[in-house]
Amino acid sequence: MSNLNENIVGQFSIGDTLGTTFSVFLKRFVPLNLLVLIFQLPMLIWSVSSGLFTASVENPEAAFNSFGNQFIWIAIVSTILSFASAAAVVYGVFLDITGRNISIGECLSKSLSVLVPVILSGLLAYIIILIGTVLLIVPGIFAAICFFVVIPVVVVERPGIFASLRRSADLTKGNRWSILGLFLAIMVIAIVLGFISNFITIFFVGTSLNVIAIVISTLIQVLTTTFFLIVGAVTYNNLRNSKEGVSSGEIASVFD
Repeated sequence: MSNLNENIVGQFSIGDTLGTTFSVFLKRFVPLNLLVLIFQLPMLIWSVSSGLFTASVENPEAAFNSFGNQFIWIAIVSTILSFASAAAVVYGVFLDITGRNISIGECLSKSLSVLVPVILSGLLAYIIILIGTVLLIVPGIFAAICFFVVIPVVVVERPGIFASLRRSADLTKGNRWSILGLFLAIMVIAIVLGFISNFITIFFVGTSLNVIAIVISTLIQVLTTTFFLIVGAVTYNNLRNSKEGVSSGEIASVFD
């Protein structure tokens, strides 16, 4: 049976969304985290083999000077892989809705099939958020809330690049204070996990136990990323449940 909320035409709830997220995260722990790890491995292997991982921890300024001309390519590849992992996890969550096992191959295939619109929609949302943040901060936060479910919209509905942003804004309308609270809650989790990761990494890097720093840092990053992506998918599901009266099974039926 699915973990996702099947109650329709109700109030969007932060508690229900987080509770369902934790439930899906734990139930589908291995396949969903494995999906994220698969997409993070190429950059991880490169950063370790090139020395960037160690250099960025020991001396960030020196790392920038040494790898500065490569950062644009690092950013491009990392962005593509992160959006691909987002699409794969969203699809995996909706496989869970229908009570099906999460197939790694199926999720990877699905992520690649929607990769271009996911990247373009995600980048456009990011640019708008960045511009809003640079100008007055508050508009950037508002844009981030409006576009909170843009990736699930693309994966499930495929309405087009600009239509995906409008659709995300429409779905979040009327629940943006709740989504802001949800956003702040997961940011607290991210900050705490980031602090733990940085402390452990700094402690072990440069010692004979350098591999421990790499493993723990990667593990925390994968777990955090997976959790956040599940939050986005569950939020999208619950918004459609509450606003449109559409059940989780009906949402997932587009993949049948």
